[in-house]
Amino acid sequence: MKNLVSGSIAALMLLAASIGLCADRTAPLQLSAEHAKCREIVLPNLGEQSYRNIPWRASVLHGIVDAQKNDKPIMFVLMNGHPLGCT
Repeated sequence: MKNLVSGSIAALMLLAASIGLCADRTAPLQLSAEHAKCREIVLPNLGEQSYRNIPWRASVLHGIVDAQKNDKPIMFVLMNGHPLGCT
């Protein structure tokens, strides 16, 4: 137990020291052209984020009520188990 406490204190001190070293940076980091190209490939563009504009409902009942009020269809996405298949 004593080793766990002293290890936690040491880790906390190292974290505090590393935060202090990074705090004095005034200039922003300069990224290479290759890094910028990879970042552009990985990050989703506006067309890939269009699902965020859909007024999703967390409750099936709320979705049914809203759909009936607006005379719109419902898309059910229901599943059984872990979302990553770790069942």
